[in-house]
Amino acid sequence: MYTNPSQHPVHPVHPVHPGHPGPHFLFQADPNWQHMLRQKRDMILGALHPHIGRTIRVTTLEGHTYEGVLVNVDGHHAYLQVNPHGHPHGQHRPIYTPAQFNQILTLVLFELLVIVLLA
Repeated sequence: MYTNPSQHPVHPVHPVHPGHPGPHFLFQADPNWQHMLRQKRDMILGALHPHIGRTIRVTTLEGHTYEGVLVNVDGHHAYLQVNPHGHPHGQHRPIYTPAQFNQILTLVLFELLVIVLLA
């Protein structure tokens, strides 16, 4: 047992701001979200994993659209080898330079709103 909280390896003491009785949290997620977020993450992972090596189009929560070959997916990210031609209709097409040809774009699973299998 730790007698001095500042020595605890998992829960270090955070500095207290003058005039505040304890730590000043800027944000703390609702604990009930954890289960739901894990379910959604696993659902997206399960939908993508069988299609590694295939061409997909994804749209993010911010409305950005990317197209390319899904090269990998893990518990947090999808890895897309981007198509330098972008979206076939020219909408929301990312800007590429010659140095970016065949680059791997890392996308956060939680930010993917729409995923379409193209080939």
